[in-house]
Amino acid sequence: MANYDLNAVSGINAASNGLAVISNNLANAETVGFKSSRAEFADLFSGSQGSPGNGVRVDAITQDFTQGTLNDTGRELDMAVDGEGFFILEDKTGKYENVYTRNGSFKLDKDGYITDQSGNKVQGYLLNETLSTENEPVFETTLSSIDLDELNKKPQATDEMTYDINLDGQEVNNVDPAGTTYTGPVPPVTPAEIAAYDGDDSIGSSENLTTLMQPAQGTYQGSSDYATKKTIYDSLGGEHQLNISYYKRDVVDAGTSDIDANGIPTAVSGDPGVKYTSWLVQYTITDDEGNYTGHLADTAGGVINDGGGNPYEGQIYEMRYDTNGNLLGVYQPDNGAGAYDPTQISPTSGGVADADAAVGVTADNLSTAPVGIWAQVDGTPTLNFVIDNPLTGATDPLGGEIAGTPDNFQIELDFTEMTQYSGSYDLGGVSQNGYQVGDLVGLTTGSDGTIEARYSNGRSVPVAQLALANFTDKNALEKLGGQTYAETFASGTVQIGSPEQNGYGSITAGSLEYSNVDTTGELVHMIQTQRTYQASAQVISTSQTLTQTILNL
Repeated sequence: MANYDLNAVSGINAASNGLAVISNNLANAETVGFKSSRAEFADLFSGSQGSPGNGVRVDAITQDFTQGTLNDTGRELDMAVDGEGFFILEDKTGKYENVYTRNGSFKLDKDGYITDQSGNKVQGYLLNETLSTENEPVFETTLSSIDLDELNKKPQATDEMTYDINLDGQEVNNVDPAGTTYTGPVPPVTPAEIAAYDGDDSIGSSENLTTLMQPAQGTYQGSSDYATKKTIYDSLGGEHQLNISYYKRDVVDAGTSDIDANGIPTAVSGDPGVKYTSWLVQYTITDDEGNYTGHLADTAGGVINDGGGNPYEGQIYEMRYDTNGNLLGVYQPDNGAGAYDPTQISPTSGGVADADAAVGVTADNLSTAPVGIWAQVDGTPTLNFVIDNPLTGATDPLGGEIAGTPDNFQIELDFTEMTQYSGSYDLGGVSQNGYQVGDLVGLTTGSDGTIEARYSNGRSVPVAQLALANFTDKNALEKLGGQTYAETFASGTVQIGSPEQNGYGSITAGSLEYSNVDTTGELVHMIQTQRTYQASAQVISTSQTLTQTILNL
């Protein structure tokens, strides 16, 4: 066979491979996540420099990893990578640690895991429930399969609450419209007795403080300046209505104030006092009809009673704001050792002896009337309520277990976002972290890959963040079919990161990335390759004619 016959045969073989690549591209023009390929040809050469060459071969079949078209599907579990990166899947066959794909057509398997349509589990960073707060999710740093069902297999008791509320700085002082009962000597002797005798109606008076803490014994005749409600949960998932009421007590001037600009008692810091505004916040737990169902308790669940054997339905704190509207500190009735002690308050002690707000004189500090009853909270304010009307089978009191003290529970309160600016009350949000058992009803995926699951108990949780992978040489990945790839030595070590970080693309939820095949372009290539095939075949036909001519001589 002549040399040009062999060259023509190599041309036919190369064109056949080129047509195979084109036909594969056209066949997958509608395949989700498919990346088109092209055949790259190289000449064959051997012998002297005067040799005409030895034909052609397919040097490589190269994939085009450019972005495909994103089409909206509206399906929650359809996701597309807009930019660099592959979804990471756990290989169910066990042959590879992970496999990689651009096909974001996912589903939930029977166990609640997100998988591809072949059953390979999607990998991501799970929520770190220990470090996360209700408003600031923190994710693990190692890859795991994403289970949307596990988080709500059992209920969680409320053990954290966060408050973001602005109290109106122009609110007038809250006073008892019915007036308080004076129990001191007649005629009054001390300045405090004189002020009380003349009409001490302040919400901070001993008598009114007692009604806030024991409303079942005698209701405060006035009303709160601002109130809101929040459902909290016990360890069995039982719902309880927490009522939060705010009362503007008074303004304490710098000459009377017992705290400095950092909220530290002046007796400790030695710095001068600063002017502040005093607010009281009251907590109670009731049913839908307003009946008190909870009573104040210690962290071990023992109900606290006053000297007459009566329980406390309310828990109160004092909040102090500086002249810029920032929270200086939170104060509580204190036993002198840093523990909340409601028994320090009675109708005749524990409150202030303010004159009526209309007089316009400065108020006194709760902590100095008398000294030692009110003190700044050391650490985090807490709620300690037992649900005993009726009794429940949940832990007592409400809340999460205190670290290092088994069988002691409480709910921690975060007031750091509380402010006091003039104008109006603004409820930025009151959040809590308890919930009942719930079933998955939907999910939302953010552009940063954060998957937020919605459950039938009303809970929305950022359960995980998708991870993306990339490689130095994508064309060196091993093709596995089903639009999946595996890492090879030539591809380089897998690089893993999060969407929208370090050059990785974003996630478009409710969409799929379709094939990047250019159908028109492929048809043009097919015609060109067909001509190459026909030309090579014509060379063989010509060779046969020449050979026949020689044989006929």
